[in-house]
Amino acid sequence: MINKDHLTIFLLNARKKTYAGNAGEVASLLVGSRQFEFKENEFLYRDIFNIGNNKYAGLETIYFQNKPVWSMSYYGNFESLTEEEVDKVLRKALSEKWDKVRLWNNVEYKVEDYIYSNTGSGDIDELDGSEKLEKDGETVYYFYYAGGFIG
Repeated sequence: MINKDHLTIFLLNARKKTYAGNAGEVASLLVGSRQFEFKENEFLYRDIFNIGNNKYAGLETIYFQNKPVWSMSYYGNFESLTEEEVDKVLRKALSEKWDKVRLWNNVEYKVEDYIYSNTGSGDIDELDGSEKLEKDGETVYYFYYAGGFIG
């Protein structure tokens, strides 16, 4: 049986050590996709996503003993920014508030000239939410997510 507190901690650490930390990129299983992975003990985190026209969609999956046990799908739009701009701001927010964002928490955080906010609900069993970046009162990026425990 999986300890869901351990699962949550692993998820948060994996996110911090992959995309947010700009590390863990591996050859993608899917042509044209980007893929990040992090392994610790019997857990494996895999994040696969596609980027095109300043929009992206992806899937995070956590495996325990090689069996998928948790997953979250997501979609983001950064048409008002370059990929480099959005990466710089998101990586900072995800690194500094790593234990709160893209979960069931409500967070607001200033990152340089942007206001990052996350509105979420649920828990590790089932969650959904959205995040956005605002600059000068205008939304310049948004992101939707939903997922939960499947194991």
